[in-house]
Order: sequence, then C-alpha cells, then structure tokens
Amino acid sequence: MTYFRFHLVFTLPLLAVLLLAGWVEWTDSCLLGTALLVLVPVMIFTTPWDNYAAKCGIWGFSEGQYSKKIGYLPVEEYLFFIIQSLQAMALTVLVLRMGEYHSMDFLSDETRGGRLISGGIGFLIFLVLGFIFSGKWRHRDDGKWHYTWHLFFWFLPVVVLQWWIAPDVLFPRWPVLLVVTILLGTYLSWADWMAIKRNIWFFDHRQTTGINLGGKMPWEEAAFFYLTSMLVCQSFLILLPEALRV
Repeated sequence: MTYFRFHLVFTLPLLAVLLLAGWVEWTDSCLLGTALLVLVPVMIFTTPWDNYAAKCGIWGFSEGQYSKKIGYLPVEEYLFFIIQSLQAMALTVLVLRMGEYHSMDFLSDETRGGRLISGGIGFLIFLVLGFIFSGKWRHRDDGKWHYTWHLFFWFLPVVVLQWWIAPDVLFPRWPVLLVVTILLGTYLSWADWMAIKRNIWFFDHRQTTGINLGGKMPWEEAAFFYLTSMLVCQSFLILLPEALRV
C-alpha cells in the first residue's frame, strides 16, 4: 500500500463523513474563515517539527511508497497535516452541536492581554532553555528519549499557553476537547499502526523508549495523535466566534 492509497482508505473517507455530517454548519463563511486561520499556523508550526524529525531519522518513509519529497517529507505527509486538522475541526463542530456551551465571564480584555504577554514571555523562556538542553538529549549515548523530548518540547507548551490565555473558553467545553481528543486520537493511532504494518513508514527504535503498542508502534507516536488532535480542537474553539461555540 502506498502513502497516497493510505489516505484514500483511512483518512479521506473519515474526513468526508465528518464534513458531510456537519455540512449545514460548514456553509457558514465565518466557520470556513476560522478553519483557515487554524490551518495556516498548523502547517507553519508542524512542517519544521516533522522535517527535523525525519532529518534526524526518528522516522522515515519507505522508498517506492510515496510520490515525491519536499524537504525531508513526502507530499503525502504534508497532506496528512491538512487532513488531520480538518478532521479535528469538523469533529469539534459535530460535538458542539450535541450540547450547549457558554464561555465563563471572568477574564476582562485587560486581564487577557496581560495573560497573553506573560504567557508569551514564559513561552520564549521555555524555548530558549529547551534549545539549550535539547542538544544534550540529541548527543547522549542513550538517545532513546529523543522522540519523547521532540514531541513534548514542541507541542505541550502551546497547549498550556492556550489554557493560560483562554481558560474561560476552554474550561466550559472540556467535554468537547475530551471527545475529540479520544475519538480522533484513537482512530489515527490505529490507522498509523496499519501504515507501519504495511511498511509505509518506519521508526528508529534507538530514538524511542522501546515501549511499542501492538508490537509495532512507539507509544510516542500515539501520544502525538492525541496531543495534536487536542491542540487543533483547542485552537479552533478559541478562534471561533462565540455564536458558533454554542
């Protein structure tokens, strides 16, 4: 099975079902604009992360299983970023429809602005310290924590920063976050396991902790799908107009 066929079988059908199920909502131009606002930063943010990992050999892609590469990644990998993001946003819309949620009114614009500044400063400090210490992780004789470090250093601070800036939006909608994270994260982890089984991509197990799910997939890979599904859902909820969050 090629990487493109993997999309035809595992990712695109789910995306089509989710979009069709919420078709009425997706005719709203404001919703489409918000989705685009989320999608562009996701591509900008994830592209260097994934390229770096492929360059370091944390994972790679089997020859003959993809069309062509841009940088260190197949075109189909960039497509994966887009598909997963749209899946997460479409599923968020459907789960929002099942309940009624209202933001908590306890942050003034001034308070939120202060949180944005302090959170941004804290984020920059974390990045500086992270880059200082990341070299030590990369060059350790025991490099089994490389994937773990690369994953959580890159994504977890953004998740925390969003909760610091917009708890009034996210906390009342924690059921939405939970459902989207568990459902999409589990499905994509299973699909990823199937891709590994078919040798579409592979991992350097010297750079993982050695704990594999189903004998093939590093637990860090599953953590990636849960973490990124949550991150896209959070970003989407924060940027949605209040009228579309209920």
